[in-house]
Amino acid sequence: MPSPRVAVLTSDLLQQHVLNDTLRRLGFQVVLNTSPQRVDNTQLTDLNTDVWLVNLNDDDDFDDELDTLLHGEIPVLIGMDEAPQKTCTTFLRWEKKLLTKLRDLTHSPAPAAPVTDAIADKVIGRDIPLPREFREYSGTEPLQIWVLGASLGGPEAVKEFLDALPEGLPVAFVYAQHIDPRFEQALCQAVGRHSAYTLKNIEHGASLNIGDVLISPVAHTFDIAGMDCLSVNTEGWEGPYGPSIDGVIDKVARYAGSRFGCILFSGMGSDGAESIISVPEGQPLWVQSPDTCGNSSMPESAIGTGRITYVGDPYQLALQLVQNVKLKWKKEHE
Repeated sequence: MPSPRVAVLTSDLLQQHVLNDTLRRLGFQVVLNTSPQRVDNTQLTDLNTDVWLVNLNDDDDFDDELDTLLHGEIPVLIGMDEAPQKTCTTFLRWEKKLLTKLRDLTHSPAPAAPVTDAIADKVIGRDIPLPREFREYSGTEPLQIWVLGASLGGPEAVKEFLDALPEGLPVAFVYAQHIDPRFEQALCQAVGRHSAYTLKNIEHGASLNIGDVLISPVAHTFDIAGMDCLSVNTEGWEGPYGPSIDGVIDKVARYAGSRFGCILFSGMGSDGAESIISVPEGQPLWVQSPDTCGNSSMPESAIGTGRITYVGDPYQLALQLVQNVKLKWKKEHE
Protein backbone atom coordinates (compact mmCIF):
# COMPACT_ATOMS: atom_id res chain seq x y z
CA MET A 1 0.00 0.00 0.00
CA PRO A 2 1.47 3.40 -0.97
CA SER A 3 2.19 5.84 1.82
CA PRO A 4 -0.45 8.56 2.37
CA ARG A 5 0.46 11.92 0.83
CA VAL A 6 0.51 15.11 2.90
CA ALA A 7 0.73 18.71 1.69
CA VAL A 8 1.96 21.16 4.33
CA LEU A 9 1.22 24.90 4.35
CA THR A 10 2.92 26.97 7.05
CA SER A 11 4.92 30.18 6.86
CA ASP A 12 7.08 29.22 9.85
CA LEU A 13 10.35 27.80 8.50
CA LEU A 14 11.08 25.91 11.72
CA GLN A 15 7.66 24.29 11.58
CA GLN A 16 8.25 23.33 7.98
CA HIS A 17 11.45 21.56 8.98
CA VAL A 18 9.97 19.76 12.00
CA LEU A 19 6.82 18.70 10.13
CA ASN A 20 8.80 17.44 7.14
CA ASP A 21 11.08 15.35 9.36
CA THR A 22 8.24 14.04 11.53
CA LEU A 23 5.90 13.14 8.69
CA ARG A 24 8.58 11.27 6.75
CA ARG A 25 9.67 9.40 9.87
CA LEU A 26 6.06 8.36 10.51
CA GLY A 27 5.82 6.98 6.98
CA PHE A 28 3.97 9.71 5.09
CA GLN A 29 4.94 11.25 1.75
CA VAL A 30 5.41 15.01 1.90
CA VAL A 31 4.32 16.21 -1.54
CA LEU A 32 4.38 19.93 -0.70
CA ASN A 33 5.92 21.89 2.17
CA THR A 34 5.77 25.64 1.73
CA SER A 35 4.25 28.88 3.01
CA PRO A 36 0.67 29.88 2.07
CA GLN A 37 2.04 32.88 0.16
CA ARG A 38 3.97 30.61 -2.22
CA VAL A 39 1.13 28.30 -3.21
CA ASP A 40 -0.96 29.03 -6.32
CA ASN A 41 -4.57 28.21 -7.13
CA THR A 42 -3.60 25.38 -9.48
CA GLN A 43 -1.79 23.58 -6.66
CA LEU A 44 -4.77 24.09 -4.34
CA THR A 45 -7.13 22.36 -6.73
CA ASP A 46 -4.94 19.91 -8.67
CA LEU A 47 -2.19 18.75 -6.29
CA ASN A 48 -2.18 14.97 -5.88
CA THR A 49 -2.39 14.75 -2.08
CA ASP A 50 -4.48 12.81 0.42
CA VAL A 51 -4.65 15.54 3.06
CA TRP A 52 -3.72 19.21 3.57
CA LEU A 53 -2.02 20.16 6.84
CA VAL A 54 -2.46 23.92 7.37
CA ASN A 55 -0.93 26.07 10.13
CA LEU A 56 -1.57 29.80 9.74
CA ASN A 57 -0.10 32.84 11.48
CA ASP A 58 -2.17 35.92 12.34
CA ASP A 59 -0.64 37.87 9.47
CA ASP A 60 -1.21 35.21 6.79
CA ASP A 61 -3.55 36.53 4.09
CA PHE A 62 -5.06 33.20 3.09
CA ASP A 63 -8.82 33.56 3.60
CA ASP A 64 -9.98 32.90 0.02
CA GLU A 65 -7.51 30.08 -0.52
CA LEU A 66 -8.48 28.41 2.77
CA ASP A 67 -12.13 28.58 1.76
CA THR A 68 -11.20 26.86 -1.52
CA LEU A 69 -9.47 24.04 0.37
CA LEU A 70 -12.29 23.56 2.88
CA HIS A 71 -14.86 23.27 0.10
CA GLY A 72 -12.77 20.82 -1.89
CA GLU A 73 -12.73 17.03 -1.86
CA ILE A 74 -9.41 16.68 -0.02
CA PRO A 75 -9.62 16.69 3.81
CA VAL A 76 -7.93 19.59 5.62
CA LEU A 77 -6.29 19.35 9.04
CA ILE A 78 -6.28 22.82 10.60
CA GLY A 79 -6.00 23.89 14.22
CA MET A 80 -3.24 21.50 15.31
CA ASP A 81 -0.91 22.97 17.90
CA GLU A 82 2.49 23.98 16.60
CA ALA A 83 5.14 21.32 16.95
CA PRO A 84 7.18 21.73 20.15
CA GLN A 85 10.92 21.24 20.12
CA LYS A 86 11.94 17.59 19.88
CA THR A 87 13.65 17.83 23.27
CA CYS A 88 10.43 19.07 24.89
CA THR A 89 8.51 16.62 27.10
CA THR A 90 5.30 17.34 25.16
CA PHE A 91 6.73 16.46 21.73
CA LEU A 92 5.79 12.76 21.87
CA ARG A 93 2.22 13.59 22.84
CA TRP A 94 1.99 16.13 19.99
CA GLU A 95 3.42 13.60 17.55
CA LYS A 96 0.88 10.96 18.58
CA LYS A 97 -1.98 13.42 18.15
CA LEU A 98 -0.75 14.33 14.69
CA LEU A 99 -0.46 10.68 13.72
CA THR A 100 -3.94 9.89 15.01
CA LYS A 101 -5.51 12.74 13.08
CA LEU A 102 -3.72 11.94 9.82
CA ARG A 103 -4.58 8.26 10.04
CA ASP A 104 -8.22 9.21 10.54
CA LEU A 105 -8.26 11.64 7.61
CA THR A 106 -6.40 9.40 5.15
CA HIS A 107 -8.22 6.20 6.18
CA SER A 108 -4.99 4.22 6.08
CA PRO A 109 -2.19 3.56 8.54
CA ALA A 110 1.22 5.07 7.97
CA PRO A 111 3.45 2.11 7.02
CA ALA A 112 6.36 3.08 9.23
CA ALA A 113 4.33 4.60 12.06
CA PRO A 114 5.34 3.36 15.52
CA VAL A 115 1.78 3.23 16.89
CA THR A 116 1.46 2.27 20.54
CA ASP A 117 -1.40 0.13 21.83
CA ALA A 118 -2.90 3.15 23.56
CA ILE A 119 -3.10 5.12 20.33
CA ALA A 120 -4.46 2.14 18.40
CA ASP A 121 -7.24 1.79 20.95
CA LYS A 122 -8.26 5.39 20.26
CA VAL A 123 -8.33 4.94 16.50
CA ILE A 124 -9.90 1.50 16.12
CA GLY A 125 -13.13 0.15 17.58
CA ARG A 126 -14.18 3.28 19.42
CA ASP A 127 -17.82 3.56 18.27
CA ILE A 128 -20.20 4.37 21.13
CA PRO A 129 -23.61 2.74 20.54
CA LEU A 130 -26.78 4.79 20.73
CA PRO A 131 -28.82 3.64 23.77
CA ARG A 132 -31.87 1.69 22.68
CA GLU A 133 -34.12 4.22 24.45
CA PHE A 134 -33.30 6.72 21.70
CA ARG A 135 -33.37 4.52 18.62
CA GLU A 136 -36.98 5.47 17.93
CA TYR A 137 -37.02 8.73 19.85
CA SER A 138 -39.77 11.07 18.61
CA GLY A 139 -39.23 14.10 20.82
CA THR A 140 -38.66 17.45 19.15
CA GLU A 141 -36.83 19.39 21.87
CA PRO A 142 -33.31 18.53 23.11
CA LEU A 143 -33.28 16.69 26.42
CA GLN A 144 -30.08 18.55 27.25
CA ILE A 145 -28.34 21.67 25.97
CA TRP A 146 -24.57 21.65 26.48
CA VAL A 147 -22.03 24.44 26.28
CA LEU A 148 -18.69 23.36 24.82
CA GLY A 149 -16.03 25.92 25.77
CA ALA A 150 -12.51 25.90 24.35
CA SER A 151 -9.51 28.01 23.47
CA LEU A 152 -5.97 27.03 22.43
CA GLY A 153 -5.95 23.39 21.31
CA GLY A 154 -9.73 23.26 21.52
CA PRO A 155 -10.82 22.51 17.92
CA GLU A 156 -8.90 19.23 17.89
CA ALA A 157 -10.35 18.11 21.24
CA VAL A 158 -13.91 19.16 20.43
CA LYS A 159 -13.73 17.39 17.07
CA GLU A 160 -12.55 14.18 18.75
CA PHE A 161 -15.41 14.46 21.26
CA LEU A 162 -18.10 15.05 18.63
CA ASP A 163 -16.76 12.35 16.30
CA ALA A 164 -17.14 9.80 19.10
CA LEU A 165 -20.82 10.58 19.82
CA PRO A 166 -23.44 8.31 18.24
CA GLU A 167 -25.93 9.78 15.81
CA GLY A 168 -29.43 10.27 17.21
CA LEU A 169 -28.64 11.41 20.74
CA PRO A 170 -31.39 13.92 21.72
CA VAL A 171 -29.06 16.76 22.68
CA ALA A 172 -27.91 20.10 21.28
CA PHE A 173 -24.72 22.08 21.80
CA VAL A 174 -23.59 25.70 21.84
CA TYR A 175 -19.87 25.81 21.04
CA ALA A 176 -17.85 28.79 22.33
CA GLN A 177 -14.37 28.76 20.78
CA HIS A 178 -11.78 31.52 21.17
CA ILE A 179 -10.68 31.99 17.56
CA ASP A 180 -9.47 34.60 15.12
CA PRO A 181 -12.61 36.08 13.45
CA ARG A 182 -11.08 35.26 10.05
CA PHE A 183 -11.49 31.55 10.76
CA GLU A 184 -14.95 31.71 12.34
CA GLN A 185 -16.74 30.40 9.26
CA ALA A 186 -14.11 27.74 8.60
CA LEU A 187 -14.56 26.26 12.08
CA CYS A 188 -17.73 24.42 11.02
CA GLN A 189 -15.90 22.55 8.27
CA ALA A 190 -12.73 21.89 10.24
CA VAL A 191 -14.48 20.49 13.34
CA GLY A 192 -17.59 18.99 11.78
CA ARG A 193 -16.20 17.18 8.75
CA HIS A 194 -16.70 13.66 10.15
CA SER A 195 -19.28 14.33 12.85
CA ALA A 196 -22.82 12.97 12.88
CA TYR A 197 -23.87 16.35 14.30
CA THR A 198 -24.63 19.52 12.34
CA LEU A 199 -22.25 22.41 13.00
CA LYS A 200 -23.62 25.85 12.15
CA ASN A 201 -22.57 29.40 12.90
CA ILE A 202 -25.22 31.18 14.94
CA GLU A 203 -27.26 33.56 12.83
CA HIS A 204 -30.21 35.77 13.72
CA GLY A 205 -33.38 33.66 13.86
CA ALA A 206 -31.56 30.32 14.10
CA SER A 207 -33.12 27.57 16.20
CA LEU A 208 -31.40 25.12 18.50
CA ASN A 209 -32.54 21.65 17.44
CA ILE A 210 -31.63 18.11 18.35
CA GLY A 211 -28.31 17.24 16.75
CA ASP A 212 -27.19 20.84 16.29
CA VAL A 213 -23.84 22.31 17.31
CA LEU A 214 -24.27 26.07 17.08
CA ILE A 215 -21.02 28.03 17.07
CA SER A 216 -21.15 31.24 19.06
CA PRO A 217 -20.32 34.47 17.20
CA VAL A 218 -16.85 35.82 17.95
CA ALA A 219 -17.63 39.52 17.78
CA HIS A 220 -21.25 39.78 18.98
CA THR A 221 -23.33 38.42 21.84
CA PHE A 222 -26.54 36.46 21.32
CA ASP A 223 -29.73 35.62 23.21
CA ILE A 224 -31.95 32.55 23.33
CA ALA A 225 -35.71 33.09 23.42
CA GLY A 226 -38.73 30.78 23.46
CA MET A 227 -38.75 27.63 21.32
CA ASP A 228 -34.93 27.60 21.36
CA CYS A 229 -34.79 30.56 18.95
CA LEU A 230 -31.59 32.63 18.86
CA SER A 231 -30.99 36.27 18.10
CA VAL A 232 -27.63 37.94 17.46
CA ASN A 233 -27.05 41.28 19.19
CA THR A 234 -25.05 44.33 18.13
CA GLU A 235 -22.93 44.61 21.28
CA GLY A 236 -19.66 42.76 21.76
CA TRP A 237 -18.53 40.39 24.49
CA GLU A 238 -16.95 41.58 27.71
CA GLY A 239 -13.31 40.64 28.21
CA PRO A 240 -10.28 40.40 25.93
CA TYR A 241 -11.36 37.34 23.91
CA GLY A 242 -14.40 36.53 21.84
CA PRO A 243 -16.64 34.84 22.39
CA SER A 244 -16.65 35.07 26.20
CA ILE A 245 -17.09 31.52 27.45
CA ASP A 246 -18.32 32.89 30.78
CA GLY A 247 -20.90 34.93 28.88
CA VAL A 248 -22.06 31.96 26.80
CA ILE A 249 -22.38 29.76 29.89
CA ASP A 250 -24.44 32.43 31.68
CA LYS A 251 -26.85 32.81 28.76
CA VAL A 252 -27.34 29.12 28.04
CA ALA A 253 -27.57 28.08 31.71
CA ARG A 254 -30.19 30.75 32.41
CA TYR A 255 -32.25 29.59 29.45
CA ALA A 256 -31.79 25.80 29.62
CA GLY A 257 -32.33 25.42 33.37
CA SER A 258 -32.32 21.73 34.32
CA ARG A 259 -31.38 20.79 30.75
CA PHE A 260 -28.01 22.58 31.04
CA GLY A 261 -24.57 20.97 30.95
CA CYS A 262 -21.07 22.30 30.29
CA ILE A 263 -17.73 20.87 29.15
CA LEU A 264 -14.55 22.95 29.12
CA PHE A 265 -11.84 21.68 26.80
CA SER A 266 -8.22 22.62 26.15
CA GLY A 267 -7.46 26.31 26.45
CA MET A 268 -5.29 29.06 27.84
CA GLY A 269 -6.59 31.27 30.65
CA SER A 270 -9.50 30.91 33.04
CA ASP A 271 -12.52 31.81 30.88
CA GLY A 272 -15.49 29.74 32.08
CA ALA A 273 -14.30 29.26 35.65
CA GLU A 274 -16.18 32.28 37.02
CA SER A 275 -19.55 31.43 35.50
CA ILE A 276 -19.67 27.76 36.55
CA ILE A 277 -19.57 28.86 40.19
CA SER A 278 -23.07 30.30 39.81
CA VAL A 279 -24.53 27.23 38.04
CA PRO A 280 -26.99 25.44 40.38
CA GLU A 281 -25.80 22.33 42.16
CA GLY A 282 -26.53 19.07 40.40
CA GLN A 283 -25.86 20.29 36.86
CA PRO A 284 -23.09 18.42 35.00
CA LEU A 285 -19.91 20.52 34.84
CA TRP A 286 -17.06 18.63 33.18
CA VAL A 287 -13.58 19.32 31.85
CA GLN A 288 -11.07 17.68 29.58
CA SER A 289 -8.34 16.01 31.63
CA PRO A 290 -5.38 18.42 31.78
CA ASP A 291 -2.83 15.79 30.74
CA THR A 292 -4.62 15.36 27.38
CA CYS A 293 -4.89 19.10 26.62
CA GLY A 294 -2.78 21.14 24.24
CA ASN A 295 -3.01 23.81 26.94
CA SER A 296 -4.36 22.85 30.35
CA SER A 297 -4.84 26.19 32.12
CA MET A 298 -8.55 26.54 31.28
CA PRO A 299 -9.63 23.13 32.65
CA GLU A 300 -7.25 23.48 35.59
CA SER A 301 -8.81 26.84 36.50
CA ALA A 302 -12.26 25.23 36.40
CA ILE A 303 -11.11 22.31 38.55
CA GLY A 304 -9.81 24.85 41.05
CA THR A 305 -13.36 26.11 41.67
CA GLY A 306 -14.34 22.79 43.24
CA ARG A 307 -17.46 22.60 41.04
CA ILE A 308 -16.27 20.12 38.40
CA THR A 309 -18.11 16.80 38.54
CA TYR A 310 -16.23 14.80 35.89
CA VAL A 311 -12.77 14.84 34.25
CA GLY A 312 -11.87 12.79 31.18
CA ASP A 313 -10.26 12.77 27.75
CA PRO A 314 -12.49 13.65 24.75
CA TYR A 315 -13.57 10.05 24.18
CA GLN A 316 -14.33 9.49 27.87
CA LEU A 317 -16.33 12.72 27.91
CA ALA A 318 -18.39 11.50 24.95
CA LEU A 319 -19.05 8.17 26.66
CA GLN A 320 -19.99 9.93 29.90
CA LEU A 321 -22.39 12.23 28.05
CA VAL A 322 -24.21 9.30 26.44
CA GLN A 323 -24.63 7.70 29.86
CA ASN A 324 -25.73 10.98 31.42
CA VAL A 325 -28.45 11.59 28.81
CA LYS A 326 -29.65 8.00 29.18
CA LEU A 327 -29.94 8.34 32.98
CA LYS A 328 -31.77 11.65 32.67
CA TRP A 329 -34.28 10.11 30.27
CA LYS A 330 -34.86 7.14 32.62
CA LYS A 331 -35.46 9.42 35.63
CA GLU A 332 -38.04 11.43 33.71
CA HIS A 333 -39.86 8.30 32.52
CA GLU A 334 -39.85 6.17 35.66
